[in-house]
Amino acid sequence: MRIALAQLNYTVNHFELNKQKIISTINRAKDEGAELVVFSELSVCGYPPHDLLDRKEFIDRCIDTVHEIASHCNGIAAIVGAPSYNQNPTGKVLYNSAYLLNEGKIQS
Repeated sequence: MRIALAQLNYTVNHFELNKQKIISTINRAKDEGAELVVFSELSVCGYPPHDLLDRKEFIDRCIDTVHEIASHCNGIAAIVGAPSYNQNPTGKVLYNSAYLLNEGKIQS
């Protein structure tokens, strides 16, 4: 398996710019024969988001952006970082998650 590692400069709370960088890198990695491209922690929202993590609209925007990026993952898989909600009644409210994107959707 050919894996591409993406080390980019992300901007906190600038979803459109981060999304464009990620999608561009996915396309480049695919063109260069990669089967998987891996992005850094919190690549979708930028690092460190600090108190923005306390805002529901920020988290919802992160998740929406992950879905938008996933739609560009056809013929290549990607792993992107973004917060996600803890669906369990115990523990912290959020996870620092790595999303696996493939075939146009979030796989896990």
